[in-house]
Amino acid sequence: MVLLAILALAAHAVTPAWGAGKPSYEKRDRAIFDLLDDNHDGVISMPEFKNNQMLIFYLLDRNKDLVLTKNETALPADVFDEIAGPEGKINTIEFLNVVDKAFKNADTNHDSTIDRKEFNALMRRVRE
Repeated sequence: MVLLAILALAAHAVTPAWGAGKPSYEKRDRAIFDLLDDNHDGVISMPEFKNNQMLIFYLLDRNKDLVLTKNETALPADVFDEIAGPEGKINTIEFLNVVDKAFKNADTNHDSTIDRKEFNALMRRVRE
C-alpha cells in the first residue's frame, strides 16, 4: 500500500510538467519509470529509486520547509497518517524509511531491481 502511495506521489509530481493536456496512463508510466531509471538501463535499482524519491519529495515540498503536510501530497489521509511522524508531517527520514520497504515489495522477482513489467504492474494497482 505504501509503495502505491509513493508512486501516486510520483505521478502527481510528474504530471504538471506536461501542461494542460492529460497524458495517457502509458505515457505517464513511461515518464515516471524514465525519471527513476537514472542510467537508462531498463531497470530501477534501489539507489536510483531512493535518489529520485528525494527528488519527488522536494517537488512536493512546495513551501520548502523539508516536511510534507497533508495538503502537499495526494495521499489518502490514512496512508499519510501511517507514514507521518507524531507531529503529523512527513520528514525526509520518514519518507526514506518508507522507500526501503516499498522497493522490496515492488521487486517481485527478488533480483534487487524493478523492471518495466514490475513497475507497470504496480502502476496498474495505483490506478485501481
